[in-house]
Amino acid sequence: MSEKNVADALHIFYELNELLSDVYWETNDINQKDRFFAMKGILQDELDELHKLSLQDHVYPYESMNPSLMQLSDKLRAMLPELNQYVYRPQTLNRFANLIPSACELFEL
Repeated sequence: MSEKNVADALHIFYELNELLSDVYWETNDINQKDRFFAMKGILQDELDELHKLSLQDHVYPYESMNPSLMQLSDKLRAMLPELNQYVYRPQTLNRFANLIPSACELFEL
């Protein structure tokens, strides 16, 4: 695994944030909506912290600022084998399945 910098992390987190929004709106199960909303909240807390950095800091190696990211990583990893039960649109399913490993890799740095 190559070391990811802050700019790499932001790119992955923006894409994950967008996908969590898509999944939230695509599901009709209120329990799943709650799950995805909570996950999006955890991710947003990390994004808020990263937005405090200056542009010059984006070249530095990424380090998690929010301890709750490990919970998000655990939730995403647990969902991965059964993702098709939670995500219904094929396009969203494929994007989400491809992004989860990259995001979890960042969370665990």
